[in-house]
Amino acid sequence: MNSFITFFENLREEFDQVGAYKELKYPKSKIDWAEGYGVYTLWKQEIKTDNLLYVGLTGKYARDPRGEIKLNNGSFKQRAGRWTPYRFCDSRKDPADYKYTFRYGPKHSNVNRQGKAKYDMDAYATTIPYNEMIIATFDLTNKSDYTPALLEALILTRFLSERGDLPPANNEL
Repeated sequence: MNSFITFFENLREEFDQVGAYKELKYPKSKIDWAEGYGVYTLWKQEIKTDNLLYVGLTGKYARDPRGEIKLNNGSFKQRAGRWTPYRFCDSRKDPADYKYTFRYGPKHSNVNRQGKAKYDMDAYATTIPYNEMIIATFDLTNKSDYTPALLEALILTRFLSERGDLPPANNEL
């Protein structure tokens, strides 16, 4: 069986060939998210198995009120507004010590309580500065052989099968 990182590199190559893979390396300020929707992976310092922090998706297919299957308006750009189970800290309200960091491990399990506490110094268990991260995105806007849910599940399943665990900021598969 191929290792997780070999699997990831093959996936990266597949998407890169059609211009659907992008990497943002070591951002120094607010993250400039790509257009589109799909799957994003967050890495600490370099792309290697031990450094995978999180795998997430944006964009879901659901039935509308008329019974038609539609893609919701989820996009990479909307990741910036989340506060649980992680948060990208680039708001003017963020304390200086946490400005331009990725934080995960929310203090509160209740979404509303965490939303109120999201700017607090102790709101999250772990903090990674943006300038120590690589954000890799797989854009599915023009690639129909995957859905966001499938691609996210494939990446997480391969990681789980090799490590017996999920990346530290992921809580479920």
